[in-house]
Amino acid sequence: MNTLHGRNFQGYLLKKMSFFAAMLFPLLFLWSCATTSPEINTADKIDASAQVVYPAYSGPKVPLAVLPMGLSETTAARYPHLLEKSVGLGIHNVLSDALYQTGRFRFVEDKESVIKDMMQRQRMSQMGLVDKDTAIQIGKMLGAQKVIYGEVFDYSEGKDESIKGFGKSTIPQVRVGVQIRLVDLETVEYIPASDTKYGRDWGEASKAAIESSVLKMVQRLE
Repeated sequence: MNTLHGRNFQGYLLKKMSFFAAMLFPLLFLWSCATTSPEINTADKIDASAQVVYPAYSGPKVPLAVLPMGLSETTAARYPHLLEKSVGLGIHNVLSDALYQTGRFRFVEDKESVIKDMMQRQRMSQMGLVDKDTAIQIGKMLGAQKVIYGEVFDYSEGKDESIKGFGKSTIPQVRVGVQIRLVDLETVEYIPASDTKYGRDWGEASKAAIESSVLKMVQRLE
């Protein structure tokens, strides 16, 4: 009788252990897949790897002036390192390259002195988005038919932490929001476009945001 009782008790324990194991496994799985990010929403994923394909174009190329990108006052105050000249030149070159890839524009001579003067003013005064009147004035001075200008309106730094089993993987993550405006110097009408993208660093995220914004802009030209 005691032996039978012992066997029943062991069977009972095994059933309980199986039950708890079945309940514990899903919890461990969810915990292992959990991500945390102190400054960036955990729902956001690094998406800078997405390939941008611009619509095919075979029409005439319009003379275009590309002005340096500015920073919003909030972004400039919180992240002053983005005001560095090398950062400004880098994002200016990325914007010019993205516009070139569309096949729609012929770039007028930059007049390096004008571009450098604008970037110096931005750095000294933490100037944000260039106003439309200034953009039109500079565009005409450079002999363009259209001018494009814009700003970085959003920027934040964070990290994506993934816990798998007993290990933890940390990936830096940067968010960049960009707005651009294409102005017709004759009609004074403009086409805006903006997007926010994520990457492992400033260069990756800003490039993705610019290329996506340029894509939206040319789609609106169709």
